[in-house]
Amino acid sequence: GMGDAVGGVAGPQSEAAPPRPQLDYDDEARKLWARLNFDPASFGRGPTAYNPLDALWRHPESGAIFYVGNQPAASNLGLLERYQVTHVVNCTSNMPMYHESSGKITYFRFDIFNHYYEVGGDEDAVRFVAPVLEFIGNALAQGHSVMAHCLAGAHRAGTTGCICLMHFAQLGAKEAVATAKRMRPIIDPIGEFPQLLDRLERGWAKQRAAAAAALPG
Repeated sequence: GMGDAVGGVAGPQSEAAPPRPQLDYDDEARKLWARLNFDPASFGRGPTAYNPLDALWRHPESGAIFYVGNQPAASNLGLLERYQVTHVVNCTSNMPMYHESSGKITYFRFDIFNHYYEVGGDEDAVRFVAPVLEFIGNALAQGHSVMAHCLAGAHRAGTTGCICLMHFAQLGAKEAVATAKRMRPIIDPIGEFPQLLDRLERGWAKQRAAAAAALPG
């Protein structure tokens, strides 16, 4: 019923509320690289290399591809052109829109970390991701391939990739994460990202149920 719409968020935070966990995603990316024994700048050489970008989904009509990638991919215009990527979703608060002045890449900044402040429940989650999904969906439908990136293409852009699989491929949250990891093994929604995916799954299910109920029986 409507009682669960608040998503388990209490009212104004009391003085005793624990401080927000500070996850430094750039630092987490570097720790991840350290565990993989490679530097991202060395991609494409030797057994420790991993892909600067990986395809997660192809538009069934246009054939355009949605990729998740890392900072070296984002900064390399030649690489983007080779993969015919013309639209880029920057999932960070601090990384530049590298090729904006070239006029060759259309950018959308999706600072996914803001979900911590802006999403208190399922409906908030649906609202929070609607603009980026519209940007990606419109580009793909028009035949333009899209890359979402952060630093490693693991946590922030990886979670964005999971959201896209949920939305475009109609997967549940767990299935979307498992599928994304198969396509790009470094993808790993950490911190509060799994909660965002769960809220989206519930929020979209409620939307579909409401739409179905509104149809003439």
